[in-house]
Amino acid sequence: MALAIATTFAMCLWIVLWALGIGGFDGLLLSAMIVLIVGGIRSLGQYLPGAGGRRGPGRANAPEGGW
Repeated sequence: MALAIATTFAMCLWIVLWALGIGGFDGLLLSAMIVLIVGGIRSLGQYLPGAGGRRGPGRANAPEGGW
C-alpha cells in the first residue's frame, strides 16, 4: 500500500512541478527517485530485525512457512 501511495504522490508532484515551469524531465526524475526509495525501503524492510511477522497467542509453536 505504501508503494501505491508514494507512486500517486510522486505523479501528482510531477504534474504540479511541470505546471510551475520546472522541466518535465526533472520532475520525472524526482518522481522516479521517490518511487525507487520507497520501493527499496519496502523490499529491504523484510530483513530488518523484528520483521518476521506478528505472532498471535495461538501461533507460539507454529512452524515457519509452508501450509
